[in-house]
Amino acid sequence: MKLGIIGAMAQEVEILKNTLQDLKITEIAGCKIFEGKINNKEVALLQSGIGKTAAAMGTALFLQLTKLDYVINTGSAGGLDKNLNVGDIVISTEARYHDVDVTAFGYEIGQLPANPAGFVADKELAELAFSLTQQLGENAVSGLICSGDLFVNSGEMITKICKNFPQVVAVEMEAAAIAQVCHAFGVPFVVVRAISDVADKESHLSFDEFLPLAAQKSSAIVLKMIEHLG
Repeated sequence: MKLGIIGAMAQEVEILKNTLQDLKITEIAGCKIFEGKINNKEVALLQSGIGKTAAAMGTALFLQLTKLDYVINTGSAGGLDKNLNVGDIVISTEARYHDVDVTAFGYEIGQLPANPAGFVADKELAELAFSLTQQLGENAVSGLICSGDLFVNSGEMITKICKNFPQVVAVEMEAAAIAQVCHAFGVPFVVVRAISDVADKESHLSFDEFLPLAAQKSSAIVLKMIEHLG
């Protein structure tokens, strides 16, 4: 059994990369793949780059080259749920695009043709992540995570996203693309991210300050998941 972990930025994968033993590095099309062992378990780690296109391309290459059994998307996110604060954990039940609109042709907002409206996370992975987060004494919220190729930092953006997706708990820039590719490959996935900012007009300042904390928190949950999987 081989577990795959995906993060967009170097800061989001650094802790996990440094934990890998017998490290092998592959660079392809701007992506970095790190393979090795954690607790004697086969683990592959992808640093995809930022945004939906980079995430989708990287995930497709990752799945094709490493033959994974599970995928966990880790890193940071902007919190929209009122119960989320910086450093809290958000776990996906589903991922959708907030910047897709082909409703003129009868599709749901956020839905791409030939795809479901949302990409449902693996229930067992999501439940495991939630349970382990609680065991570590961290606050966690499970729910819909929405992705788009923009950094959400204005009230206007937040209002629009929340209107279109009333159940949304967090936003970021890669998860739905990763989920779409995992769906196409038939590989179970879950998103486990830590809140680096509460999405508002000052969120870019919070993001810069708290990204290291978010990386630390999300990596801790992923490492606990590795202990329990396989």
